[in-house]
Amino acid sequence: MNQNIADKQKEYFYSMLSDEERDLLHYLPTVADLLKFAAKEYAHLPAISDGESITDYEQLEKRVAVRRGYLKSLGLKKGDRIAVYSQNTVEAMELYLAITTGGYVSLMLPAALDSNTLFALCKKFKISHLFYDKTLADNIPDGISSCSTEFVVASLGEYANLKKEDICSICLTGGTTGTPKGAVLTHGAIMRGAFNGCFIPGGVLYQKYIAILPFSHIFGLVKGFLSCLYTGGQVVECRDIKRAFAEIPVHKPTTLILVPGMAEIIVGLSKKMGKNYCSSLKTVVTGAAPVSPKLMKELDALGINVLAGYGLTEGANLSAGNKAVLENPDSMGMIYPEQQFKTVDGELLLKGDNLMLGYFEDEEATKAAFDEDGWLKTGDLAKFDENGNIYIVGRIKNLIILDNGENVSPEEIEEIFDREEMIKDCLVKEDKIGERTVIAIEILPDYLVTGEMSDEAASSAFSEVVSRINKTLPDYKKVSKFTVRKEDFKRTGAMKIARNQE
Repeated sequence: MNQNIADKQKEYFYSMLSDEERDLLHYLPTVADLLKFAAKEYAHLPAISDGESITDYEQLEKRVAVRRGYLKSLGLKKGDRIAVYSQNTVEAMELYLAITTGGYVSLMLPAALDSNTLFALCKKFKISHLFYDKTLADNIPDGISSCSTEFVVASLGEYANLKKEDICSICLTGGTTGTPKGAVLTHGAIMRGAFNGCFIPGGVLYQKYIAILPFSHIFGLVKGFLSCLYTGGQVVECRDIKRAFAEIPVHKPTTLILVPGMAEIIVGLSKKMGKNYCSSLKTVVTGAAPVSPKLMKELDALGINVLAGYGLTEGANLSAGNKAVLENPDSMGMIYPEQQFKTVDGELLLKGDNLMLGYFEDEEATKAAFDEDGWLKTGDLAKFDENGNIYIVGRIKNLIILDNGENVSPEEIEEIFDREEMIKDCLVKEDKIGERTVIAIEILPDYLVTGEMSDEAASSAFSEVVSRINKTLPDYKKVSKFTVRKEDFKRTGAMKIARNQE
């Protein structure tokens, strides 16, 4: 990568920050460095809250020290893997900080796991101890060393002597079938992701967040929690996602970290309850799935600055960010500084200190994830314009191979259809007409736009949409079949449409 592009990366992101922010915010190599920094710089500012009581940064450091002391009393040693099975509570936040600053390795588990899956994951990742929220106590299987997340008074535990290269967290990948893989991330990688999350235009310091996106999701953990601490923000816990959306007018967050499906809920509730519903909200950072231009415009109409980005668990969440989505809605912006990038046969490859070491005890999958020179193969198809802006055009594994040998990225066609006002969501897939492979699409109408339509009227309306868009596409990309859905798509935990709808 040439120096000109590297300079453009730095200018693109550092220009978002004020002079005060540039002077204050610097890359910190470990989570321990982050907690020490925050306790010093933001000592008496609110740090975390259960919605009623507030813990400031100085108090947070002390409470984390007590939890470190308790971890030591359990006989745990540096490098042991400790899981937290909880909603996004104050206790979960304190435990994550205690585990990682104490020299242990964290694994944040989704609260929705059943007992059998919980047991399997604890065994797969060789968990030494499990902390669980007391509301989930009935799901704890036998044979797992465990205790509640409730605060236990103990002697103060010291910070571990940590280096950037030390393992910090195992983060679950977003697989939709089978047992998920665990990306092994160092302190340096997690903190690179957290530092990248500090680049927000219009003021990133001292904001208020609700931790809606689960900490078991890399985006929720890194951007929704650690980046907030980095910038002196206040993080309000979230025990129930649905309730959290209803309580936005109560907690009055200024910034939210959401996947697009969650951002759509904000728009829908604003239409129903009025603009005052989210009047405090100034910024929504969204990613983990494609963000439609329609959603960007709807958030902008509410006076909300929307920022989109690109990342993956294996790269500690944030690899690219777009600060001007309304000007360039199809782009993911630019790759963050201190990362190298290139494309090989259309696939995006990355290198930098944000990358995982590999998948936990999975040599075969790890070898497949990197090339011989240590570049991470993202599996994403990408292209760049002359200014270095990145465009993600699809996933290699989703490519449709037509009979004539042409490769079609379904995401590229979906993006075009998603711009239509009548379409809430869509899924492009391979189908057959006789023996011939063709492009098909399933369409979910936006009933706030279409109203109640008869099946015949819907078929006619969307037939016209398909015909009009087909005229803009090369012959091999034209849609040959379409269906109109009456129910939502099956979705992943990140609210992405599951490619397998069976």
